[in-house]
Amino acid sequence: MSALHSVLAAVRQFLLDPRAFFEDRGTASTLPVAALAVVGLAIALAVGVTVMAGILAGAVQGTVMVDNPDRPPQGICDAFGNDSPATEGCDEPAEIERDAGSLVREAANGFIGTVVVAPFLLWLAGGVTVYLGGVLAGGDTSLSGSFSIAGWVAVPEFGRLAAGLVAIQFALADVTITNLESAPEAVRTAIAPVEPYIALATVLTAAWQLHILSAGLAVEADVDRPRAAVVTGVPLALFVLATLL
Repeated sequence: MSALHSVLAAVRQFLLDPRAFFEDRGTASTLPVAALAVVGLAIALAVGVTVMAGILAGAVQGTVMVDNPDRPPQGICDAFGNDSPATEGCDEPAEIERDAGSLVREAANGFIGTVVVAPFLLWLAGGVTVYLGGVLAGGDTSLSGSFSIAGWVAVPEFGRLAAGLVAIQFALADVTITNLESAPEAVRTAIAPVEPYIALATVLTAAWQLHILSAGLAVEADVDRPRAAVVTGVPLALFVLATLL
């Protein structure tokens, strides 16, 4: 029970007073847990893409004709005789009927690899930014401490992911798409009313991240909090603007 109490106390302190959290535990010493937060975010994003794929697939109804993957190209079928191994499958139909929702699900799931890698790339960029920010602020920073602070910034992203999935589920709950070609435009039109809420979630997430970054860098580099907020807030603001525009 005491161990659980310690964990809950640490979580509460991180949420309410990140500066005290880093002062009590140090920045570099929390690097392993920060790394786990990044790994957890990568897993959560993969799950999120799978959930979103299911939401999109549920909104698409009907079937479409697609090329038959089991049939060789027509050029091969015309170039070789019927007894050639290369023409095996040429008697199959050129097109087959597929469920449109399944195609959408497969296309969306194709982004899983990208979203899994993204948190690690952003962690790398964030760690370097925090380190250089500390140097620019006139402090003495370490790579381990900088990457620990940048890793903790992954925590607010869980909230933004959840908010985004809820918003998209709400927007597409009563949407039925029967024409696959018009699906992208139909999805954009359906999501448009909730886009301001998604943008708000992005801004609130960035504000929370700046709260963590400035607190962590103030402790790591031993500089005042406003200076730490400026050197971390400017690149963060530019990144947020790039994602919103």
